[in-house]
Amino acid sequence: MKIGCVPYDHAKPFASGWKAGEVVWDHPKGLVGRLHRGEVEVALIPVWEVLSGEKYRVVDGLGVGSRGEIRSVAVFHEKALAECRGIALTPHSMSSVQLWRVLAKGALGVNLEERSDGEARLKIGDVALRGWKKSGGRGLTDLGSVWWSWTGKPFVFGVWAMRHDFRPKAGEVEKFREGCLAGIQQRGERAADDFEKEYVTKCIRYELGAEEKEGMAEFAKRSGIEVRKIEYL
Repeated sequence: MKIGCVPYDHAKPFASGWKAGEVVWDHPKGLVGRLHRGEVEVALIPVWEVLSGEKYRVVDGLGVGSRGEIRSVAVFHEKALAECRGIALTPHSMSSVQLWRVLAKGALGVNLEERSDGEARLKIGDVALRGWKKSGGRGLTDLGSVWWSWTGKPFVFGVWAMRHDFRPKAGEVEKFREGCLAGIQQRGERAADDFEKEYVTKCIRYELGAEEKEGMAEFAKRSGIEVRKIEYL
């Protein structure tokens, strides 16, 4: 299968089992477009797209999420959030943007204007991770932590999905899943340094089981949309 993946540190464990030349790298929002155009057949896309957008088939057992601190999805602010003059949102992932909107209204109780020059800044991926490392986790609000404290449920940021009309060959999904799981098991040994090792072994959760699916349903409910039935492969 032609694979679409994000160019972030948390995706490295997935990639260790893939062959060169079969992967296209892009930001989450870009991968959604590539999936629709048929440029890739399976892609790691924002869970919000699966919950609210087109109809997809999802690879069971694999995801990108957290049960608490995630570090790579955070709002950076030099003053109290409520005192910030607006918030600048990432253009790369609607899951993180929607999570911010849900948490701002509910758990955080703040109402910030969304503007490109906002004093608060929602960052994701390696940009957020570098910011977290530089600050030691200070001067930011980790959205994974806020969601976990508020709901007590895991949060799933991304899932492996394919178009609903795509039919993989026999055994392709199983082979893909096995390759990803093999890489995940070796993620600690393959990490570039101790900070990355802690990130991929303690912050990022790669499972997509019953509790994660409950977290997805909770996200849909708190976003005010219908909880749709998802086809898992």
